[in-house]
Amino acid sequence: MSRIWLSMLAAVWMAAGMSGTASNHIVTIFGSGSGAFETPAIATAGVATATCTMNSTTVQIACTARVHNIVNLTSGHLHVGGPGASGPVVLAITGLPTGSSDDFVHSWTWTESDVRLREAQGVLKMADVFESCASGNCYLNFHTVANPAGEIRINMCPQGVAEDRFANGLYQINVCAPGR
Repeated sequence: MSRIWLSMLAAVWMAAGMSGTASNHIVTIFGSGSGAFETPAIATAGVATATCTMNSTTVQIACTARVHNIVNLTSGHLHVGGPGASGPVVLAITGLPTGSSDDFVHSWTWTESDVRLREAQGVLKMADVFESCASGNCYLNFHTVANPAGEIRINMCPQGVAEDRFANGLYQINVCAPGR
């Protein structure tokens, strides 16, 4: 009887260890935004939220955005750049309802082959995008006919437990909460 108990305890311990290791390979980033976050800020009724899960094991980023009050959507991108700074496009959002003048929810996944290399900014592979986003140095931008440079900017920041100093398991930087 005790042998079975020990076997079960060992199985639970191994599973806990494996799941702990796996979670170190996943970082969730989140943001909400509007035209007020554009550089320079613009007046618009458009607002949005987004959540992305970065998985360094599968080398993928899976996102969902909820966009409201947008008129004549033309495109959307992930840019590398911290809050208040403009940066280059590194990933294009595919499958957007371009021409849309309404609210929408859109989900997509990026892989290594989707990355636009930006040598000047040090973006040479998906791992470089992970590093930027996990440290709070990326943003989603939705573009429209009226605002081709960007109508809604969502600064993406890593989510974590309040006691978690860095809010992510991949990198030990967080410009979204520099005091932690």
